[in-house]
Amino acid sequence: MTSGARVEEILRQLGFDDIDLFESLRDEGLFPDDEVSAAEAEQLRVALVLMREMGVNAAGVEVILHLRSRLLTLQTRTERALQLLLRDRR
Repeated sequence: MTSGARVEEILRQLGFDDIDLFESLRDEGLFPDDEVSAAEAEQLRVALVLMREMGVNAAGVEVILHLRSRLLTLQTRTERALQLLLRDRR
């Protein structure tokens, strides 16, 4: 992956040092690469918040990230549709 950030660097910047907890995310198929894109880095940040601050397990994080992604996609589509409707009213 090019122009990505190293997972270890992101974990360090976020002050996350529980490698076993991070490995549980990888066991769920999340963040398998050593480098991640900006979008994946944000997902990693959210995953760590869910685990550390809310006590969500790795399987739960995987479900939440999937639903979050779907929600963001639907939000973008809704905003585009609204823009088209408003433009057509003029």
